[in-house]
Amino acid sequence: MVRPRSLALLVPALLCVIVAVGCSTPPEQQLLQKYFQAARMRDNVTLGNIATVIMSPEEQGIVQGFEILKTAPPEVVTLKLKELAAVEAAARKDEEEFNKKKKEYQDANVRAIENVLKAERDNKPLKGKDAEVQAAWTKWREETQVHAKKVAEARQALSSERTLAEVSVFDARNPVNVTDFDGDLQRANLTIKAKLKKGDAPAVDQDLHVQLTKVDLKNGPEGKTVAGRWIVTHISPVDDGKTPPM
Repeated sequence: MVRPRSLALLVPALLCVIVAVGCSTPPEQQLLQKYFQAARMRDNVTLGNIATVIMSPEEQGIVQGFEILKTAPPEVVTLKLKELAAVEAAARKDEEEFNKKKKEYQDANVRAIENVLKAERDNKPLKGKDAEVQAAWTKWREETQVHAKKVAEARQALSSERTLAEVSVFDARNPVNVTDFDGDLQRANLTIKAKLKKGDAPAVDQDLHVQLTKVDLKNGPEGKTVAGRWIVTHISPVDDGKTPPM
């Protein structure tokens, strides 16, 4: 049996719990509050830890307040960080081996290559040995571009995934090499109504599209996993044509 005095103490405690549960702030709202505050204060250190995009107070304006209108279910994408890192390393190795052979050919045919380059500048035809060197050197130059393109494409593919993963799982106390892992990327799209102020003009309501991203690493050394956190990866006006269907 609960005594009257005990009941008097219990009721306020229960009310506090109910209010706390019913009025708790959703994690995405907490993240956006932190993001907009850091953007307003030009706190690039904080922004670098929670976002890959910066909302400039001068260009995009300052968000004085907002409410979340819509939230789409997160889209899940499988990351292949280890595979992409291996592809990029192989492309670089192939390029290094190719450049070594190219250098050997160049050193063995310095004078003839100089004649080829001079003839090409002067737009003059070549004959005999010089013509043979010109054909060979043209092939070396074409293959140089092929290798450079492969490296650039492999590096870009890896970089796009690695950057998101590194920001999402960053922990100065426990740094990890994300290319030692595979991973799952979650991408959530939100529509918010923001009170946006630009310069001296009055604040206006504007609907914004916000994209949040989270990366969880798996299949690391000795089966290690690393849980990431949500970060802001896109923000723009809804009417700019970049907002996905929700």
